[in-house]
Amino acid sequence: MREELIAWYRERAQERLDRRVGVWAERLGVKPGAVLVREQRTRWGSADAKGKLRFNWRIVQAPARLLDYVVAHELVHLLHADHTREFWATLGPVMPDYEALREKLRVMGPAMVW
Repeated sequence: MREELIAWYRERAQERLDRRVGVWAERLGVKPGAVLVREQRTRWGSADAKGKLRFNWRIVQAPARLLDYVVAHELVHLLHADHTREFWATLGPVMPDYEALREKLRVMGPAMVW
């Protein structure tokens, strides 16, 4: 039963993430590569140098605004690999409440891991 439920969540995650990556990529002016949904134990998402985005399927359990935070965060990594001042300066104008969202995800996150 657990495997079937996870498969269902993964499908929903792929659909939602594909849509939201498209929206946020346009806002940020970036062109991501593949959008992959994975089982990640310690991360909500990641981006590699080739533009490939990986997201934890569990993020689909979060409110839409938190999912958008994770998507935008990973897309900004296509411009700035590390969490430098420039990284946050790029995210800030498109998501001014990113600090509150980051904290909310930190607090809510453990409830989404099962």
